[in-house]
Amino acid sequence: MPLRPPDRVNLAITLLLALHLGAGLAHTEATSTPRQLIDRLGVDMRQALETRGKTPEDVERGVAEQISALARRSPGDDSLFDTDEQGRTPLMLAVSGGYLRVVQSLLADPIVRARIDTRNQAGETAWMVANFAPAMTLVACQPGALTLERYPLLPPYLRRMSELMKDSSAAVTGIVKALEAAGATKDPGGAKQAWLARCPHATPQTRERIARSDLLSTLIDEAIGRQMAFNKAHREGLSSLPQRPAIGMTFIAAHAAQVRTAKDVACEQRQPPVLRGAIGWSGSILLNARISTRAGVVEAVDFKVLSPDSPDAIVVNYFQTALVRALADYQCEGDHVFEQEFNFKVE
Repeated sequence: MPLRPPDRVNLAITLLLALHLGAGLAHTEATSTPRQLIDRLGVDMRQALETRGKTPEDVERGVAEQISALARRSPGDDSLFDTDEQGRTPLMLAVSGGYLRVVQSLLADPIVRARIDTRNQAGETAWMVANFAPAMTLVACQPGALTLERYPLLPPYLRRMSELMKDSSAAVTGIVKALEAAGATKDPGGAKQAWLARCPHATPQTRERIARSDLLSTLIDEAIGRQMAFNKAHREGLSSLPQRPAIGMTFIAAHAAQVRTAKDVACEQRQPPVLRGAIGWSGSILLNARISTRAGVVEAVDFKVLSPDSPDAIVVNYFQTALVRALADYQCEGDHVFEQEFNFKVE
């Protein structure tokens, strides 16, 4: 996909985009499985939040009604509680996305309730995941996301976060209550250990607060407080804001067997990367991006230079910044980690 050269730089870009653009649009059909419906729901809710067409409530209610209809038509249907390659049930995925109505529709099935304490491959139950509130607490888990380089990824996440907390019956706390009412086993100590395993870059201050306080409320307070402080500093143009994550910091801890390729993930992408300004460099650079998605949003990305002759750090940062801006527009179905390669050539 060639782009118009910016600022006299003769630029030719080859993007190895193997995404199924628009794939999965039929996933909202009545014959879709709960997992397919939940995977697609994140994209549809993101689009509802950004386009002001259907309301997010209407979008989620439609999926919840389809799952409820399946449970009434076929109680105990395997698709209501089957696990994926990471051992996650549809209930866990609904919890992870913050979909209270969908959680309630799944819990109406007696077999789902009987298996409510199923653990995924990481040893986490749905109750534990609910106490992580992953659709709200990213920056508590990954404080490195609050940098100027990575900040373009956050606006879609923040819109969803605001939706989840817009009234006193917030979805994140409602989900925990729904699980407990359905018989989920509470395990505060196990939840804290599981969250710390997920979030090795959590600050010492966050770790200390978690050790002595309730996990869910602590994570929400930490995420909101850190986000507000960063936003205030950004508005004031403070030079103290970090430009990019610490060297060597990684955001995605996923077993290699759980990492997909771009062609295996249904994403809608609006634009290819746009390079802004002159760079004063010529050559080729091949970058591998390991990308994590949740609820229609790219949450994090790790980069690796695959070129045999790695350019200077300033050049690598230039292309990584362009890719982060492009990834902010990806709308991908489901909670996945996948890899994609980008080959840039500047003449």
